[in-house]
Amino acid sequence: MIYEYFIAATVLAIPSLTGIAVLFKLNILQEKISTLAVGSMFGISAYGTLAYALGHIIPITTVSVVAELALFLIVAIGITYTIQWKKLHTHTTDKAALVVLMLSAILFFVIGNKLLIEKPDGIYTGIINAYGDVGWHGAIITGVAGQRKLPIENPIFAGETLTYPFLANLVSATMLVLGSSLAASVNVPAIILVPIILVLIYLLAAQYSESKVAGVIACILFLFGGATFGWIQFFQDIPHTPNEILEFLYTLPAEDYSGVGTSEKGFHLLNPVTSLLLPQRAMLFGMPLVLCIVILLHPKNMRKKYTAIVAGVFAGMLPLFHAHASIALAVAVLAILIAYPVKKQWVQFFIPALLIGIPELIFYTKGSSASGSFFRFGPFWMAGTKNIFLYWAQNTGAYIPISITALFLNAPRPAKALALAGTSLFIIANTFLFAPWAWDNFKLFVFWLIFILPLVTWCFASMLQKHHSTLLRIAVFACIYIHILAGFLDVYKLAMPTSRAWQKWDTYGIQIAKNIQTLVPRSIPILTAPGHNSPVVLAGRTIFLGYPAHIWSHGGMPWDREKDIKKYFAGEIDAIAGIKPKYIFVGPQERALVPGLTIRPSWELVTEYGNYALYKEK
Repeated sequence: MIYEYFIAATVLAIPSLTGIAVLFKLNILQEKISTLAVGSMFGISAYGTLAYALGHIIPITTVSVVAELALFLIVAIGITYTIQWKKLHTHTTDKAALVVLMLSAILFFVIGNKLLIEKPDGIYTGIINAYGDVGWHGAIITGVAGQRKLPIENPIFAGETLTYPFLANLVSATMLVLGSSLAASVNVPAIILVPIILVLIYLLAAQYSESKVAGVIACILFLFGGATFGWIQFFQDIPHTPNEILEFLYTLPAEDYSGVGTSEKGFHLLNPVTSLLLPQRAMLFGMPLVLCIVILLHPKNMRKKYTAIVAGVFAGMLPLFHAHASIALAVAVLAILIAYPVKKQWVQFFIPALLIGIPELIFYTKGSSASGSFFRFGPFWMAGTKNIFLYWAQNTGAYIPISITALFLNAPRPAKALALAGTSLFIIANTFLFAPWAWDNFKLFVFWLIFILPLVTWCFASMLQKHHSTLLRIAVFACIYIHILAGFLDVYKLAMPTSRAWQKWDTYGIQIAKNIQTLVPRSIPILTAPGHNSPVVLAGRTIFLGYPAHIWSHGGMPWDREKDIKKYFAGEIDAIAGIKPKYIFVGPQERALVPGLTIRPSWELVTEYGNYALYKEK
């Protein structure tokens, strides 16, 4: 198990060293922790982009992955030899950033390992928000590793090309190809990247607000963010618990206090860590890329040679990592461009951004959006019949009035420009929906929060540092406390050793997946019941249909195929989407789909393990 985690960590460490070496050589940030954070993301994203480009030319094998990593290592060593190490002493160390990095690394070493948990009786997830998503991402990871070429067929929708931004999973797939496990390839990126993201949040707020205190506050508000008044539910639960209060605190309920996407009470602005960064792997890469770009585009950084070019390369790589993040970045770039229209630097930014980004955008044009609902009018997001003012007050607390009021105060101009970008993004996301599932707009609202945090925390830091009124300071701390309590409870719950875990695959399913890997050719899809955790995906084999909602949320229309699969298992039809299945998988999910399921005489048993069996059509 340790060597599997070592392999996964190495895949991220080598490109990180290359990125750090590049940034240090170019002498852009002149501070050690920011160079480490931004440089790591530069190297990792470059590695993912190169792996994607080469994957269309050569198979994704152990040899090709090792060659790519060797190339990055050679570049890192080459640059290191040309660096004048005396310059290292001129780079400062932001001690607050270092503390943020160390504390968050400890916290997410514990939490990140709960994304996929290997136990004697199977594989579990300890993140309830990842229960469905981790199966989808696992299918892509094993699918890329199994198909070994790009573009790949959608692993849970046979016959369709995958047009989901899957570079985060491609990076994990290369870990799997080298011999890592699925659990390690999923957990290690979270363990490493979430602490980097928190450091970048600190750096963003500290630079744009010109206050390290504001940076620390921003980091806390982000880490423990969520529906502001969701903690009301916590105090409502206490009288109804049969346990003592200490036992209740030790074993909090599974439902998140910071909100859930289906909350009938209207708590929809979830904790960004537990609802996005851990379960939504694309955001795990997309968010830090946006943060790096906006940090580099700060007016003081933009004056430095090569900074705009590096930011442009970052921006060009973003679309394949995360689509919603590209929308958020466009709004931020426009706001900063209007506030600081320096012609030369912006030309240097846009040239690499467009040269790299436009070919990547073509990737999306090849996909289908049969549902026709990726962009539509959707006023007030998911407020429904609720009072719109109360709805946003319970979700955002004082953020909206503070961020708007601060625009008229003597705050740093860059923070105001970024806050205007955030406000514009809030209006856009509160007017239009950018995905079939309305809750997905939260991926835009989280960038609204990020973009206003420098201005909001500048207000908090100014009141704490420039005013000596005890009552005012108490009011500031109380305001911060109110905004983080719900999210703190959810993060605290995940960090506890008593946190729950939900089984994704049992040992029988894991074993038969290993059998399938050796018995079924990679190019042949397997028929299963539509679901999010079929053992077949562990084998890296394509299935006719996985969880239908995943296909629908990405613009596909899986409903007819879902009906056909049920009819096929019931013995009513012989083909699905014009394809006659050659391999049929039968397990608990399939028998639950069709209680009267019977094995056809034409099905030949290929392998079975426990309550799972694989048949082949004669």
